[in-house]
Amino acid sequence: MRQMKVLHLVPPGFGGIDAYIFSHYKYMDRKKFRFDFLTQNAGLESAPQYRDFPYAVRLLPTTAGKDRALFERTVKGILTEGYDVFHLHTSFWTGFLLEELAREAGVPRVILHAHSSFIDEPDPEKRMTLLSRHEELKRAFPANLASDYCACSKKAAGWLFGPQIPKERIIMMKNAIEPERFRFHRPGRDALRAELGLDDGALVLGTVGRLSFQKNHAFLMDVFEAFQKIRPDSRLLIIGDGELRGELERQIRERRLEKQVLLPGWRADVGDCLRAMDCFVLPSRFEGNPISLIEAAASGLPAIISDTITEEAVIADTIRRVPLDGSAWVSALEEITARPAHRGNGVEIVGAAGCDVARQAEALARLYAG
Repeated sequence: MRQMKVLHLVPPGFGGIDAYIFSHYKYMDRKKFRFDFLTQNAGLESAPQYRDFPYAVRLLPTTAGKDRALFERTVKGILTEGYDVFHLHTSFWTGFLLEELAREAGVPRVILHAHSSFIDEPDPEKRMTLLSRHEELKRAFPANLASDYCACSKKAAGWLFGPQIPKERIIMMKNAIEPERFRFHRPGRDALRAELGLDDGALVLGTVGRLSFQKNHAFLMDVFEAFQKIRPDSRLLIIGDGELRGELERQIRERRLEKQVLLPGWRADVGDCLRAMDCFVLPSRFEGNPISLIEAAASGLPAIISDTITEEAVIADTIRRVPLDGSAWVSALEEITARPAHRGNGVEIVGAAGCDVARQAEALARLYAG
């Protein structure tokens, strides 16, 4: 059987999308499928976390706006190298030149995949400009430029795809994880707490994600400051890094919470980080369908999330959606942390929800094969 070549378009930098792709790649037959990447992220070529996978990185020119001819020539050259599938992972519209080039190059299957439900830009003026452009392109996109449409949730689908794309054509591809990596066990919890200097009796609230406008850490700081006055034994563990780290550190200093808030950055041992927590918090302004919440559910963590996050994310009865109101969040935290959590069946809950990546990899393979 001939190996099917799949080219993935991924955004610059590292994040949830490349992790999503490689987690599926792990469970796919490498004799049948080969993944390559089209990106401006040169670091992906030598990323240590992906060194066990066979793949090539094809770099996009950074001069698309200045030298369109060079950009088109480069992309056309790549797309005519025998790719069977061009899988575009995106969050909002900035143009559809790549889809046009893929059709001109004769790529048999062009897949558009919605992963978010808004624009992660902290500057209000820039955000509104991007939003206006997004809506304009969303309406103008010709449905025949793609063979398939995918989304991680109904909310993400509604955000990216206009009425010219029939809903029955949109395939829901659930975000998924390897649940066993996050199963709760006491040794991992104790070791991580000892490493971070967390007392055994500390009540640890935690979150995982990029330090960005989307994740709404400023709101979380307001909530934690108020909750800390009620529960002085509480701590906040924020796993991740990003463009707003400096701003977050400033807020922590101004509130004099340097000893209560931990910012260890990105860590490879996310499973142990989740095990060390007592309650997961995710006050995002918007999401597609957050993988971090699925990981928290696999660890058996109770969770409080914003009601801007799709209802499809509530895969366990321990997950509560709460409006982005500070007092409502503090009350919810008081209630949910007042009773002990039973964390032994998280893996089974995630599996029952269909969020096991081994199962979703099979669905992705079927999509590629048509």
